[in-house]
Amino acid sequence: MRKWLVIGCGAFVTLSVIACLGVTAWLFRTPKIEIPTREYPPNNAYEAYRLIAEQMHAQLDTDQRFKQIESALRDLNSLSAADRAYYLQRMTPFLNAYAPLTKLPSKAVFEYDPNWKFLEMAQSRRIARAEALLIREALQRKRYADALERIERLNRFAEQMRTGGALMHFLMGMSIHSFALAPLRETLPTLQDRAALERIVALARQYEARRTPLWKAITEERYFILSAYDQLAKGKVDRKSLTGGSSTQDSYGPLARPMVNLALPEYHQMMDSLIAELQKPMHQRDRKVLEREPRQPLNVTLSPIFVHTNEKEIAEVAMMRLVGCTAAVRLYKMRTGKYPQSLEALRLGEMIIDPFTGAPFKYRVDPKRGFLLYSVGENRTDDGGYIPYSGQSSDSGDLSAVSVRLPDAMRGLERSQIPLAPPVWLK
Repeated sequence: MRKWLVIGCGAFVTLSVIACLGVTAWLFRTPKIEIPTREYPPNNAYEAYRLIAEQMHAQLDTDQRFKQIESALRDLNSLSAADRAYYLQRMTPFLNAYAPLTKLPSKAVFEYDPNWKFLEMAQSRRIARAEALLIREALQRKRYADALERIERLNRFAEQMRTGGALMHFLMGMSIHSFALAPLRETLPTLQDRAALERIVALARQYEARRTPLWKAITEERYFILSAYDQLAKGKVDRKSLTGGSSTQDSYGPLARPMVNLALPEYHQMMDSLIAELQKPMHQRDRKVLEREPRQPLNVTLSPIFVHTNEKEIAEVAMMRLVGCTAAVRLYKMRTGKYPQSLEALRLGEMIIDPFTGAPFKYRVDPKRGFLLYSVGENRTDDGGYIPYSGQSSDSGDLSAVSVRLPDAMRGLERSQIPLAPPVWLK
């Protein structure tokens, strides 16, 4: 009996040692991470955008007067005639260079490399800000054809920025879209030009047809982060360089490879479920899936939070549809002499659908006030058309095609102290 007990204990110890050695070998093995090779179309406009960005960086980032004017524009302050002239004199060559490129094929140029530099990000925003200034001025002077041409161009540029791009490209495209729409949303309450309204409806249709969905950007983001894991496991980079940290806790040293091997199964499962969720209709997406937090330390550090970007994507789609529907309602009134009783009468298909709910936008008609049109917004609750000032999507209030500027008396208040703006009825 004792003999068998000794044999059994010996076998258990042997198997335990073998298991430990197997686990150790698995932890310290070089992980197999497959990253596809990126391919680009011929005459890729994005290559030219990168060259323009390099020139802008070299010429504008050292120009203190230009940067001061740019700061004033960022804060929506008015410019003197001299500052406006100087700003446009510096920006016009770059605006002229980028404009014809917006009609060419484009795919974001970058490699799945954590050390890749994205110089074009900041410079693309500069182009959008300058175009927004010219759009606003053209709208104020009722030069609607010029304004709409610039808006269409910026929207094409936005999609070029994020076609084939990762998450940062998607967010950049979103920022450019916002620059393009902001002046139009300010003018929309008084815009009654038939040709302009027709172009706005066409603009919304074009957006629906060529919009880059978020799930495609997340697919590219997946490979971008995997490349960081691959280089971390091979000792080519450390966690400190990836996160910008400075403490010794930011570097795993010899434990980097085990940390990567432990993180990868969870990372793949997380990205698979996330992409599958983002491929669903927007109103059917489960926020719990998008908010699910990883447990492995590397995934916590390097994986971005996606739920906020999901809300931004839905808000962007809602906003473009609202702008298109607003123009279509006005055109219907011009043709028939009365407002449509429902949005279905506009025959716009999916464009009347609020992506937050999957149902048509909220729409009401009043003989004296005109029509009220809005999305229920991020909280998925009908707040009666009350919207946040500045017109940005928020977790409170609804979403309208028009934006209401914050009254001067409310400037400086905490966000929680600022009430919602009342519903905006349009005629």
